[in-house]
Amino acid sequence: MGLSDITLYLDLNQNGFLDEGEPPTITGINGEYSFLDLPPNTYILREISPPGFASTTPDPIIDVTPGSNITNINIGNVNNRGQISGTKFNDTNTNGTFDPGELGLSDITLYLDLNQNGFLDEGEPPTITGVNGEYSFLDLPPDTYTIRETQAPNFDQTTPDPIINVTPGSNITNINIGNVSNRGEINGIKFNDGNANGILDPGENGLDNFTLYLDLNNNSLLDIGEPATITDEFGFYSFEDLPPNVYIIREVQKFGFSQTTIDPVIDVDPGSNINNVNIGNFNEFL
Repeated sequence: MGLSDITLYLDLNQNGFLDEGEPPTITGINGEYSFLDLPPNTYILREISPPGFASTTPDPIIDVTPGSNITNINIGNVNNRGQISGTKFNDTNTNGTFDPGELGLSDITLYLDLNQNGFLDEGEPPTITGVNGEYSFLDLPPDTYTIRETQAPNFDQTTPDPIINVTPGSNITNINIGNVSNRGEINGIKFNDGNANGILDPGENGLDNFTLYLDLNNNSLLDIGEPATITDEFGFYSFEDLPPNVYIIREVQKFGFSQTTIDPVIDVDPGSNINNVNIGNFNEFL
């Protein structure tokens, strides 16, 4: 397509600037231009490069003879800016690939780390992911860029920081960046192990109002600051929002009950949801 509103001129003194007395013209709506009523001479045709564009053809040198009508002196330009776009996604399986069913993550700040110091500094282009995790960096001059994120609380990145070579006019898409929740969950049932076999069998009921806790210092006591939970009417319990670690689940012993399963030792990985960690008790008075 033609480019409108670009100034071209005949550089009579060959100094690379549009000086007073040198014939200019402005391209029309379809990029068309003309210089009329020229005396015989050899002319150099130059342009005042528009912002964001670079010339792709050499400056034409035209020999105008008497009565000549020289056409099709076409001058190419290309947008010398580029763009990068993609999605910040919830990488639930931590494989570093934006898989079907994985959702975008909104409101995460990404930036181009121009000085490679790992921080978002003044003057470095930032962007915030949209409702579906989409992001873009527009109007970028040619360069090699590193995309980093301002780490979201409770998330870890599952893909390396993209390093992108932006060339003139490039539109680089699908630069997807994965995150996964670095928190995990443990849940299960505290059950009445009527046959004392350590297995939650059909017909065995949950036990309510039992206090379970994560014994962080492994001293077999519920200390201040250790996460605790109380089983509900069905014996269900859960520990949520757990940072990656190895946890020991213990109970506050209830009179008349003996535990029939060993204290669970659970390795919580980022984003893991560990179910059916069932803990049995035997009622000694039944």
